[in-house]
Amino acid sequence: MVCGLLILATATSGWCSLFSRETLGIESGVVHPFIKVDGEYTDNLFATNGNEEEDYVSYVSPGFWLALPGSDTEVINLATMSSAPGGMAQTRFQAEDMGRFQTYLKYAPTFENYADFDERDFTSHQFDAYAAFNLAGGLSFELMDQYKDNRDGVEEETDSAEYTNNLVGLTTSYAITDKMKARVDVGYYDVNYDSKNPEKDREDTSVTGYLFFEVRPKTNLFGEVTHVDIDYDSVDRDSEEIKAYGGVTYNATDRIDAMLKVGMMRKDIDAIDQTDDTISMEGSLSYDLTARVNLSATANRLNKETTTGNSRYVTETGTSLTGSYLLTDRVSTSLMLSFRDEEYDGIDRDDTTVTASPQVSYTFNNNFFASLSYSYTDRDVDGNDVTDSSAYTENSVMVSVTASL
Repeated sequence: MVCGLLILATATSGWCSLFSRETLGIESGVVHPFIKVDGEYTDNLFATNGNEEEDYVSYVSPGFWLALPGSDTEVINLATMSSAPGGMAQTRFQAEDMGRFQTYLKYAPTFENYADFDERDFTSHQFDAYAAFNLAGGLSFELMDQYKDNRDGVEEETDSAEYTNNLVGLTTSYAITDKMKARVDVGYYDVNYDSKNPEKDREDTSVTGYLFFEVRPKTNLFGEVTHVDIDYDSVDRDSEEIKAYGGVTYNATDRIDAMLKVGMMRKDIDAIDQTDDTISMEGSLSYDLTARVNLSATANRLNKETTTGNSRYVTETGTSLTGSYLLTDRVSTSLMLSFRDEEYDGIDRDDTTVTASPQVSYTFNNNFFASLSYSYTDRDVDGNDVTDSSAYTENSVMVSVTASL
């Protein structure tokens, strides 16, 4: 924390050559310190239906990331989720403009402090490491690792479950021709909860194969096949998932970036010899309607792991739509709407969650900006295997300030 503040303070001053931008590697894009401070008010801290508790929460997130060779933007974003089989919540596509090699490190702790319920004070940690090597002849390798020490959101009638997880992945790709590329991802995902939740501990191993074909510049068709083996440590919930997709990516202009893949996923549950097949999909779209207006959308249908009651997994179908408008060069507004349906296997329960969140942001300069947002969440439940606390509504307001170099 002290080192981070020292870097931020000295990087913009010229009196101390020992901590100059060039010495620290900031000028060359190697070292990027940052700090984010959030203040939140919520009227339903524990997500309950009745007896709601309000609180004020602060989140302080100092950190840094390193890139060699230097980069002005973060090299990779590993979107992991503890409930996602294999750990990856979204498809990761490789950067097209990477050089012969690239390395990247990031460390980001978050300090949570609660005004009234200080027993919930918590410190989370996240560490990312990445290395890429592009060899002559079209062969490339990527090695990545993400470690998290965090906790789940509040679950009905229980406190948050703390966990550590670690995702290790190796990607190998080969350019067969100028227009065709093959890729294989191998991953290991280790999930360990605290001693109060041993039934959630598991190890996932995954293998994914891709074949990409460029039908025109910046437009690719691809096929994807994934196999995930899900092995629980202490409960008999082991299963396998097999997914097969056909998809397309399109970013032929500066105004539009789109991806869509559709296919089938199969869930084989070992203990009860059960096999379930269903449609799976993932899509994203970003479109600059004008120089000041952007529309973006996402959609997905996937399985998630759960230990709720006797259910063995959840099939989630979700979509979101975000519109943003640049009022001035410094002021922007946005509105996000999302819908999520969760259908539990093995029990009679179906959750529907709707969220709406408007936001106003102000950019002071390229390294410093602030935002004010409001969020409304409503979860409705249907079925016989629910409790009085399963459905809830929540209103929250958040103020955020971010500084980075």
